[in-house]
This record gives sequence, structure tokens and C-alpha cells, in this order.
Amino acid sequence: MNHLKAFESVKKVFDLAVQSGRFSRNFDKVKLTSAGNGKCVAEMIVEDVHSNIYGTLHGGFTSSAIDFFSSLAMLTHPKIAYNIDSLSKTGVSVDIHVSYLASAKIGEEVIINAETIKFGRNLAYLEVIMTKKTDNIVIAKGSHTKFVVLSQT
Repeated sequence: MNHLKAFESVKKVFDLAVQSGRFSRNFDKVKLTSAGNGKCVAEMIVEDVHSNIYGTLHGGFTSSAIDFFSSLAMLTHPKIAYNIDSLSKTGVSVDIHVSYLASAKIGEEVIINAETIKFGRNLAYLEVIMTKKTDNIVIAKGSHTKFVVLSQT
């Protein structure tokens, strides 16, 4: 699947998830900028709705972003990209680790880079790095393992 088709397909899944009214609605202010070949990039400006009482990016939002955007990246991996149609293809989380390395204040721009590191028979290993756009300071790094059942049907 070419990058443009992968991006368009993942964008549809992203939009459906955000518009569902469920938890993914929290990403409504995040902009998906690229997706393909097991990777996904998104950008956002930290706003009040994303922040904690200190006016910095909330850790819960960060960990949720690692979960969500790594799942979107996985959808574009060649093992699964043949049929991107819903988040139901993303399997279930087995393990998520987040290291919080710096803060991002309200008004700062953040880049979310998600990548599929390895896709085995039923396990996908994913990584996410969140950085400040202005100076590339790493805000958080996350690893995510998912159990996925692949089928061509």
C-alpha cells in the first residue's frame, strides 16, 4: 500500500475514533500529519484540556497518545495494511511503558512519532517518542506491545 493510500485510510480511522464520542475524542485537537510503512506522525498544541493542574501536558493524555498513535502506526505496517478499515484490526494491548522525560507547557507544540519496531506472528512491538517541536526536547518515550490476530478475510 502506498503512503498516500495508507495515510488516507488511517485518517479515516482516526476521524471515526475521534468523532465516536468515546475516549478517543480527547485527540480532537491533534493533527495527523503522516502515516505509512508502520509509522505515524501527529502534531498538537498543548491546550488547557490536555493539561494537569501545573499547566503542563497531563501524563494520562501522554500515555493515551502513546497507545492510540502506536496503534494507528501499526495499521500501516505491510502485514496489516492490506485492509485498514477500523480500529478493530489493532488487537489488544499486552504491555505499555512510558518514560516521562520533560514537560510541555500550555501553548507549546508537540510532535508524536510512532513506529512499528517489529511485527511477529501475533505480537507487534511499537515505540513512540513525543518531542517539543521548537527544540526537539524529548517529552516522553513509550513502548507498546499488542496482541494481534492477522487474517486475510
